Amino acid sequence: MKVIGITGGIGSGKSLVADILKKKYNAYIVNTDAIAKKQMEPGGASYQGVIDYFGQDIVAEDKSIDRQKLSAIVFDNKEKLKKLNELTHPQVLKAVLEEVNTLREVGNIPYIVIETALMIEAGYDYFCDEVWYVYSPEEERRKRLKRDRDYSDEKMDAIFKSQSKDAAFRERYSIIIENTGDVDELEVQIQRLLLD
Repeated sequence: MKVIGITGGIGSGKSLVADILKKKYNAYIVNTDAIAKKQMEPGGASYQGVIDYFGQDIVAEDKSIDRQKLSAIVFDNKEKLKKLNELTHPQVLKAVLEEVNTLREVGNIPYIVIETALMIEAGYDYFCDEVWYVYSPEEERRKRLKRDRDYSDEKMDAIFKSQSKDAAFRERYSIIIENTGDVDELEVQIQRLLLD
């Protein structure tokens, strides 16, 4: 069993690479965004701490955290974003580790894939056997985010500013998947990496 970290900036194609690994190679996918989202729901591991820090204004009528209000607060405020990350990252990391350890005990899965944009910031890489950096040019990523998620230029600017840059990923990780062509090219790169 191999634990593979998949990382890269928003819109780079991490989910596509993870999906190929799941469909073609029977990989088990651990998506840190999905875990973080679940932990922010009422009763979740990060829920109360986030409300205690950011206040009742972010609580919607149904007691859920209003993600739009929270996003607006941290949108261009580095200190508040840092605090949000401090409140949530350790909880997500703990859940990921528990899931990986449980899967290792079961032992019948060829690959566990940790999909995250925050590989460097949150430290998931220390328990991965290898990390794959998915690269796609910023212009292409912006096109995808506009087309697939209807993101505004302002929102994309803020996200791109807050995430690790290409140089930081390349400095840290030697396995690079170039997501600059079509799906067939991606599949060839993935197959090559798994056969090495």
